[in-house]
Amino acid sequence: MGESLPQPGLTEPKPAWRAWARSVLKGQSASQLEGASEAIGQHLAGFLTQIGTSGRQDALLTYVPIRGEVDPIVGVSAAISSGWRLAVGRGVSSSAPLQPVTVGLGLIRGGRWDTEGCDPDAWGVPVPRDHAPIPPLALRAVLVPGLAFDRQGHRLGRGAGVYDRFLATLPASTWRIGLVTAARLVDALPTEGHDAPMHAIVTEDGCLRTAEPAA
Repeated sequence: MGESLPQPGLTEPKPAWRAWARSVLKGQSASQLEGASEAIGQHLAGFLTQIGTSGRQDALLTYVPIRGEVDPIVGVSAAISSGWRLAVGRGVSSSAPLQPVTVGLGLIRGGRWDTEGCDPDAWGVPVPRDHAPIPPLALRAVLVPGLAFDRQGHRLGRGAGVYDRFLATLPASTWRIGLVTAARLVDALPTEGHDAPMHAIVTEDGCLRTAEPAA
């Protein structure tokens, strides 16, 4: 594992920030990421309990982690126990917004993602075969991975715009919750007009609330 690159200045373009974030991620071992993910999941579980559900089985959209993303399974498992429905985003093409789909509890077995009953979507992400599309209005909260986040809630993605297009389809009342390790939470990131800031960022150090969704 090599040393991470120096953190770019705010005027530097997003590709420089992505290179920095990936270098930080490469400096973290698999066991370190697993430990951070567990702590993040515990904080996430507490936050989801805090914001609560409306009593109509609100849906929580999560993701199956890939390529060094924080694993949200601890928080997701707790959310299911407290009454949340589980959903994931399904990529139907490389240009269309993610399609929210409900998934059965079989996706999570024994604290692990069970992808045996999954097929890859348009982005190669495993999505369970037994899914059904749900309207964005059914989503009470969305968990969003990222290469980095800042303390104002802005996100640095991988550059394909997958989550930017998807978040633009959601009601203003939907909670947007970013998950990232503390080493990749920075004071400020370069932003663009289409960026949708998070309402909360969860790291292994705790939960940072950056804004409130519309009522």
